[in-house]
Formats: sequence, C-alpha cells, structure tokens
Amino acid sequence: MFGHQIPCGERGMVGSFVRLQPYLGANTLCMVCKNFKKGQCLQGKGNCTMEQGPGCRTRDFFLFSEKGRWNFNHTELDCYDFCMSSNYYIGDLKISSFCCKGRDFCNKYIGKGKE
Repeated sequence: MFGHQIPCGERGMVGSFVRLQPYLGANTLCMVCKNFKKGQCLQGKGNCTMEQGPGCRTRDFFLFSEKGRWNFNHTELDCYDFCMSSNYYIGDLKISSFCCKGRDFCNKYIGKGKE
C-alpha cells in the first residue's frame, strides 16, 4: 500500500481517514534530443519527466582532431537516474556530462549545444 492513513474528522467520528502521500519533491520536465546544436533539436525531439533522482542530463560530444584539440560535435539531452557531472574519454571521443533539476527544460540551457 502506498502512503499512510491517519484518523481525521471531528470528535466522535469513527472510520474517517485521509490518505497521506509521501512528498517526493516537484517533478522536473526535461528536454530529450539525440542531436542538439545551436539551440535547436535536429533529431529525436521529445521530453521526459524526472520524479526524483538527479534529473535532466546534458552530454556534449567532442572528437579529437589531427590538430591536437577537441572539436565539439553535438549535444544529447535526456533524463537519467544516475547522472553526475563528468568527462569520459573513449579513444578520440570525449563526452562531457552535466546534470540539473528543479527547473523545467534546464538541460536545454547548459552545454555547448546551446551556442
């Protein structure tokens, strides 16, 4: 059973109950996009809702160039339960992750894809 029941009402009323739901905090609406560049979703646009947990995720993808620097390729936006800010390297690919919550579509406003 979800939540708790407590007696409610005036003196002498038996069997009246109010159901209390546990407070989970406000839901955060996140933008979903497989290819986000210059503030526009080019592929896979949608949204998701985070009810609890870390929230909205932004991942910037970079490719290592022959000139010895990281060049921005694209941004991906989604919801993720175990999100943490980090840089992840796989050969010539770098993925920078950012997380946010508490403001709807907050992941649209961070990362390189907004530029």
